[in-house]
Amino acid sequence: MKLIQRSAALVLAVALGAHAQTPHAHAVGSSDASQGSSGSQQAQGETTSTSSGAHHHGDGAQTGLWVADVVLDLFQLGAILADDAQAREQAVPVAAAADDDDRLEQRMGPRGYRYRRPRTHEARQGMLFSFGVGAGSLKVSPRKATGAFDLDLRLGYGFSDRFQFFGDLSLDAASYADGTDLSAWTLTARGQTVLVGDRAGNGLNLNFGIGLGGVSESVGDYYGSADSPAGLALVGGLSYDARVGPNFALSPELFFAWHQVPNARADLADDISRAIGLRMNFLWYFY
Repeated sequence: MKLIQRSAALVLAVALGAHAQTPHAHAVGSSDASQGSSGSQQAQGETTSTSSGAHHHGDGAQTGLWVADVVLDLFQLGAILADDAQAREQAVPVAAAADDDDRLEQRMGPRGYRYRRPRTHEARQGMLFSFGVGAGSLKVSPRKATGAFDLDLRLGYGFSDRFQFFGDLSLDAASYADGTDLSAWTLTARGQTVLVGDRAGNGLNLNFGIGLGGVSESVGDYYGSADSPAGLALVGGLSYDARVGPNFALSPELFFAWHQVPNARADLADDISRAIGLRMNFLWYFY
């Protein structure tokens, strides 16, 4: 497990480093072009535009790099907590564990085959998958808030009972009286911790995530549809896991999503999308 976690973190870090160097490569290319055409006024104009374009590309990549850095930090936090939990389990004296087995065996009587040994993994540990449906309120400025239908998909890994890490794709869709259909989506990475719970997998959870979000708007068949650029997204949720099986839980959740909606014109301020509501998540853990 440690090797997989560290390898994944290393691969992600190398990918981020390669992505961060891309704007620098454009800058070098523009510098070479300017040296090769120093004798022409037109070539100098092209070099200036190329350099400004590379600078603009670098600014646009800052948000994505910052989001990826936060995601990597969350993953490393999960690895640290998993290592700590494993160290605490290995620190239990073997003699004490043997004494506990003896007492349980004596209490069960001669039918020792009926004794069920405790699980070697925690209830929230392992690969997790969830899909959820719900409803709430959606507001995309400058429009007013309206009722919306919500869908959610999650895939990730539970490092221990204390910390889970997963990717989340959420969609909120609404319709207005004038015939406009509006949908807001977020793609985020989230960390989740258990506030109050038991070892069977029941408990109150808090999750928080960061990623990207966008809006799609459709105004009838004549005007068609338009999609906004992706903007920074912040999301969170408060849920309660009710275990109804060894690997399955029902998890009602109060969710919140906020993200920027960038405008195509630089002189206009970005719009904001907000969604809040309730959903029912159907959650599986695979050990």
